[in-house]
Amino acid sequence: MWRNIIGQDNAVAKLRSIYTAGRIAHAYLFYGNEGIGKDAAAIEFAKLINCTSVKNEEACDKCDNCKKISSFRSEYFHFICALPAGRSEQIDSDPLEKLESGDYETYLEQVKFKSENPYHHVNIPGANNIRINSIRDLINRIYFTSGKHFKKVFLISEADKMKQEAANALLKVLEEPPRNSILILTTSKINALPQTVTGRCQKIYFEPLPTAQIKDMLTSSLKNNSMVSPEEEIDLAARLSTGSYVRAIELLGLGISDIREQAVNFLVALLKDNPAETVSIIRTVTSRNDKERTKYFLVFLTIWFRDLLLMKYNGNANLTPDISNKDIADRLSRFNSNYPDTDIFSIINDIEESVRQLSQNVQLNLILINLAFKLRKYIK
Repeated sequence: MWRNIIGQDNAVAKLRSIYTAGRIAHAYLFYGNEGIGKDAAAIEFAKLINCTSVKNEEACDKCDNCKKISSFRSEYFHFICALPAGRSEQIDSDPLEKLESGDYETYLEQVKFKSENPYHHVNIPGANNIRINSIRDLINRIYFTSGKHFKKVFLISEADKMKQEAANALLKVLEEPPRNSILILTTSKINALPQTVTGRCQKIYFEPLPTAQIKDMLTSSLKNNSMVSPEEEIDLAARLSTGSYVRAIELLGLGISDIREQAVNFLVALLKDNPAETVSIIRTVTSRNDKERTKYFLVFLTIWFRDLLLMKYNGNANLTPDISNKDIADRLSRFNSNYPDTDIFSIINDIEESVRQLSQNVQLNLILINLAFKLRKYIK
């Protein structure tokens, strides 16, 4: 039911209107920040389209179709995501059949988590791309006749992970869509998708969630799960989430205060030209080869410099209500005063490039060491 979706009133209203008007397109592109409910809304829309007891443009969540779609066990719903490379994989291989046994077990576990919580971010080690085999499998399935008057819905999660050959294969379906099938692509990086793909989809924008709403949801969720987090931690995670409920949950799980302290200390060590301290912090962050923790360390650095940029043009924290680091705004002000010619735009670009390198099997400490050299060059 739509009440399963956090916020997104505009997107939900649009989807309800589409259903009521009976003008369901053959392909949709749900875009917006990661972790804000795009996949969850796609699943709800699939249920609505195939529900046998619709009331007020809302799926019942009780009929056989709704239950099967919710559990990812329906012939009318197919979930496509990035997968690791399989062993002895051929271009027409089954996308799951050739996976290593460990990867296959991880895939099943992650899909189970996703069915239980549509906001869960599927995380499979080595799954950097949506494979051409997955798209070919989609093409084979999409042209099968669906039973009765139901529609098959294919959800391609994080569609920006398609390589060019996979996107080209998908184009054939977008150009000649079958009558009783619907494609829903979700992405947080719409510009990474070819225009030939985006131009053939009806686009629906998903807005960043308000900080207050994320904070309320975190408080409620943690209470229901008998988990206790200090209110300051919840508040900080909500503010640093950049409108993403999933990101807020992950930040709490990783220890948001510790990550922020490491990032700030990293910047201080850079400013003091203290290579030994800089390398020591990098080793701590990348210990156990933890990509998630390293990613959020980089995410915090991006948020820090974004806040600097906002304050630089608005003058102070009082005139910049949407900065994430409100509780340490004085440190942001001092940084801007002491380093007025810092090239913040180049810094943010380099940090984002470092985030991309995390999926390319580059050593984590090497990524951060190279970034440290670049940042020091731009801070002045």
